[in-house]
Amino acid sequence: MKKVLIITYYWPPAGGAGVQRWLKMSKYLTDFNVEPIILTVRPESASYPVSDSSFLAEVPQNLRVIRTKSFEPLQVYSRVFGKKNVPYSGFANVETDSFISRLSRWIRGNIFIPDARKGWNKFAVKEANDLVQNEKIDTVITTGPPHSSHLIGLELKEKFKLNWIADFRDPWIDIYYYSQLLHTARAKKSDKELELKVLSFSDLVLTVCPSNQSLISAKLPSDLRAKVKLLPNGFDETDFEDIVPVKSDDFTMVYTGTMAATYHFSPLLSALSKLEIDWNLIIAGSISPEVRNQINEHHLGNKIDFRGYLPHAEVIRLLVSADLLVHVLPEYELGTSGKLFEYIGSGRPILNIGRKDGDSAFYINEANAGKTFMENNNGEIELFIESLQAGKLNFDTNRKSFTRKARAKKLVELISSL
Repeated sequence: MKKVLIITYYWPPAGGAGVQRWLKMSKYLTDFNVEPIILTVRPESASYPVSDSSFLAEVPQNLRVIRTKSFEPLQVYSRVFGKKNVPYSGFANVETDSFISRLSRWIRGNIFIPDARKGWNKFAVKEANDLVQNEKIDTVITTGPPHSSHLIGLELKEKFKLNWIADFRDPWIDIYYYSQLLHTARAKKSDKELELKVLSFSDLVLTVCPSNQSLISAKLPSDLRAKVKLLPNGFDETDFEDIVPVKSDDFTMVYTGTMAATYHFSPLLSALSKLEIDWNLIIAGSISPEVRNQINEHHLGNKIDFRGYLPHAEVIRLLVSADLLVHVLPEYELGTSGKLFEYIGSGRPILNIGRKDGDSAFYINEANAGKTFMENNNGEIELFIESLQAGKLNFDTNRKSFTRKARAKKLVELISSL
């Protein structure tokens, strides 16, 4: 069985969408004659934005997981400024105009290049050196964010001339909140050079959606662009086994995950304020103060159930219990989110607020899973919700090609092509 070393900062008990891509992939790789070995950080050394110990139960018993210590500047920062002021994805947990927020973003953007988890690298490189030699590993996968993890792969590539796959779950310098990091020109230049070096020296670059594939490919010379491959996220069918829905008398909508200030939530809020049916909206995740202000401006604060971060199994129960799932992206991005595939896996209809030419709309249409709205023109969102509630719309979701096992099979094909 071929051995592949997967280097990932986010691993259980880390929570959030980022941990799931390689946790789920590792679960199915052995079905295709590939043995994954995981190199990650010790939980006591890590600075996870969120934790979810329920993911530990999903780690296969025979999977080898090697953990190393790390030096984490964010842990020092949290002791000085308080844990609640440590920036979370998209800065959804902080008031972006506050002095502490601006200071933390400047420090993050200019002192920690490419990111504040790079203190793990020297420990990970040392352990990876031993694993590559002792286990005779010829293929290494690094995944980011944190994109500093790719620098581990770069060092291994230069030393051992092995096959290196760089997985971009999110863009690097093109991430939607990059401008909020208050980089100096020198910091931006360093970041850009590191990104290009990773893209140039890796043997394959994986990304999760077509728009990111185009974005990344354009950074490379024409003769290197073919190595940027699409490997979308998916959903794990076993997550939905034995989940009993909990239904409400009211029409129930669910949103899960981050909701930062740049997310265009207002079209839905406008529609909700005009609905003539009994409804409730559950939001499970980190919501920015700016979004909460939008909700209050629409006088909807008393009608929305804020649950905060929930264990993954509870999120799945929410999804299958919903009458409608809400999907929103920041700044009308072309891309998509990892949670969209779990939305599709639930079989529940999806209301997507975003670009109709975007990746989210593409996957939703491919799965026949819902409808996309750019804005709430002529009350289109209210009409859509009311038609669903009245049983006038039906979406027979096609889920087969979106499974994690199908994605693992595709990954093995890409590894074999090296």
